[in-house]
Amino acid sequence: MRSMRSMAQETRTGGSAFAAPPPDPALKILEPLLGSWRAEGHTLDSVLGPGVPSVSTESYYRLDGGYFLVSTYETVFGDEPAQKGVMYWGYDCEAGRFRNIFCSNNGPLTEGDNRYTSEVADGALTFVGPARFRYELDDDRRIRAHPEGAIVVERWLRDERGDWTPWMHNAFRRVGEPAPLRLP
Repeated sequence: MRSMRSMAQETRTGGSAFAAPPPDPALKILEPLLGSWRAEGHTLDSVLGPGVPSVSTESYYRLDGGYFLVSTYETVFGDEPAQKGVMYWGYDCEAGRFRNIFCSNNGPLTEGDNRYTSEVADGALTFVGPARFRYELDDDRRIRAHPEGAIVVERWLRDERGDWTPWMHNAFRRVGEPAPLRLP
């Protein structure tokens, strides 16, 4: 194991004992999400029951260092208490995909119920975990912000047979300005 002295020497000569590679440029795909958003919509009938109105606010910011996007959310479905939580979005360079983990007030952390992985295909970024959600991509392969400023999110749930079925289609509207991009 290297001593603190040798690590200090590396730092003085241009290296850093604690240097990390720069954030992966793939993270730029998420840039349009930065800021605060609001959506009002309606779920479809599903395994969760009849469709209900939904109202959601979400905020996205970069964790210091630029390796992770953090989102916080509060969503109300019908007359139910608000669901509140936080999601961490990171990019796994080796696997070539995003990985998300979220924590919320409606359940404990479990391996299968709190994680998502992504796939970029057919002009979309799709996350699969306990549910499935999808963002359209623009020509620069970033999440599409439509000309009127909305970002559209499509969501699916598994039905009784385990098949994905449409559940909700949201158009989020910006309520704040995004933080400036600080990736190389």
